[in-house]
Amino acid sequence: MNNLANIRKKPHGLAAGISSMILEIRKDSIKQSLRDLNTVEHRQSYVATVDGVMYYDDSKAESVNATWFTFENILSPVVWIAGGDDKCSNFAELKPAVRRTVRALICVGNDAKLKAAFDDDIKEIHQVTSIEEAVDKASQIAEKDDIVLFSPACRTGRNAESNTEHGMRYIESVKRLEE
Repeated sequence: MNNLANIRKKPHGLAAGISSMILEIRKDSIKQSLRDLNTVEHRQSYVATVDGVMYYDDSKAESVNATWFTFENILSPVVWIAGGDDKCSNFAELKPAVRRTVRALICVGNDAKLKAAFDDDIKEIHQVTSIEEAVDKASQIAEKDDIVLFSPACRTGRNAESNTEHGMRYIESVKRLEE
């Protein structure tokens, strides 16, 4: 299984491994510390597996760079849910990772710039008006072993709580699929 939660621990693991060699710290202590390392809520967070499709919440990825980092660590085909209140993102930086990883894009809201940025790179692009509609559409088009990833790549709203709120709506919608 492609576990995005462990990806955030890789840089910490490398630093810990090098430090432990220099300071002669036991490997068991380092392993336990990495297991105890808290992950950031709504950042590459596993939500559920439904019908063989893994759902991840990356709603804190409100920048192209944050979404790029997530894509760089994914091996499975992705149904990407993205979009929001974008005004100035340069999506060109994501193109190589998107070409390699993304099978379908679901654009939430009226962000024509997002859709236009990937028209030549992704064959299947859908426009929806809500996160709930995006999850429903993703469940219809995702195939076994795909990852459905909610990673906006731009601001999802006008206030600081917005990405958490959107992440919670995404999680609730995925949980409804399990019923």
